[in-house]
Amino acid sequence: MRTVNAKMSVVGTAAALAASLMLLGFSTGASAQLVTAQSDYTAGYVVLPKVVVHTTGSTSDPLVPGDQAFDTIVQITNTNQAAQITVDCWWVNANGHCGSDAGPICSTNADCLPGVQCVQGWQPADFQIIMSPGQPVGFTASSGLPTLPCDPTFPGGTCLFPNDPAGGSIRFVPEDPFRGELKCVQVDENDIPVVENDLKVEATIVSTTVGGGGTTTAAAYNGIGFRAQTDGSGGAADPLCLGSLPPGTPAGVACAATYAPCPSVLHMEHFFENANTEIGSFVTTELTLVPCSEDLGQPANQANLTVTAQMLVYNEFEQRFSTNSRVNCYQVTRLSDIDTQPGPTGDQFSIFNVGVQGTLTGQTRIRGVRGPDGALGYGLLGVGCEMHAATPGGPAEATTAFNLQTVGRREEGDAVYKTQFPAPPPPP
Repeated sequence: MRTVNAKMSVVGTAAALAASLMLLGFSTGASAQLVTAQSDYTAGYVVLPKVVVHTTGSTSDPLVPGDQAFDTIVQITNTNQAAQITVDCWWVNANGHCGSDAGPICSTNADCLPGVQCVQGWQPADFQIIMSPGQPVGFTASSGLPTLPCDPTFPGGTCLFPNDPAGGSIRFVPEDPFRGELKCVQVDENDIPVVENDLKVEATIVSTTVGGGGTTTAAAYNGIGFRAQTDGSGGAADPLCLGSLPPGTPAGVACAATYAPCPSVLHMEHFFENANTEIGSFVTTELTLVPCSEDLGQPANQANLTVTAQMLVYNEFEQRFSTNSRVNCYQVTRLSDIDTQPGPTGDQFSIFNVGVQGTLTGQTRIRGVRGPDGALGYGLLGVGCEMHAATPGGPAEATTAFNLQTVGRREEGDAVYKTQFPAPPPPP
């Protein structure tokens, strides 16, 4: 341990502190600017990478007693206690479909008729809401909200702002079952992003056994926030720049606004697969990865974007292993399936297996590898979900979600091209 000179003056201490803050990306006398995306600060652009819905109603894949039903509870908060804000949001539907977007929902080709391909989907569905000062809103992804509520008993009394009423509606997810993301950005009345950072979002994924007799679990995590930093010269159709425009961006494209960049590395601390914990459970971990860059206005461009996720895996002896995975739009994978075939076959040979590593826990560093130059960047975002079972490979009896830690910032930018936001019809 190093001891600081106790004779340093108060003036010297203040100067050193100010210099340190500036090096870290903070400015004295101005609002703090984070050096990269974070999951524990308010922001102007926020992402929930993992939203899942599979309920017992009107689905193309009906549930039967004993199956697990899923829904996601979403909370959005306007942390500005003095001003109303306008928020554009969009669900990103990552479901695959047999043959075309109009076909049955599928995960792999095995879910479709022989000879029919499972086509990866990437369709946005948008909505706009106006939140009164200090207003929190909670809803399930399967139901949305036809109108935003207003509770006069809430501390601060959002209904006490007659000139700043809540408005708009929250669409429910476009399909059931659904897997995908929710993204929201703070804008003005013309849909132009503003340099304000008042948004906070959280998600809780709830699973319950259809027909009873099983377990109900809940796994919560924070949305990933990108702090708005500067105005851009672009309009509503131009991209949100995460750091800067990516190399290869076509001429004439400008930033609608600039936000904190994507992280350079995602850092995940986890149990190795089928580790037997001290409480007697057997653990598996599910990893969700999504690209930082997205073209929601032209899904075909997004479908052509593949990011290679390079992974370095360390056990408690600091032995290093490596693997990689290709992220096309949206990827949800159990750790042991990353380097083996899907399903339990071969899991015992995975570098994520506890028997291969010889230690209960470890860490994985994930980095998006730069591909061919294009209008989209190659950063990654992610969230993990632990599942605890009474027996190896058994049903989950407890779950917990967690945000991945971030390391550094990407030098090359990422871009999010959002859709236009015409007034959406209210949910039925």
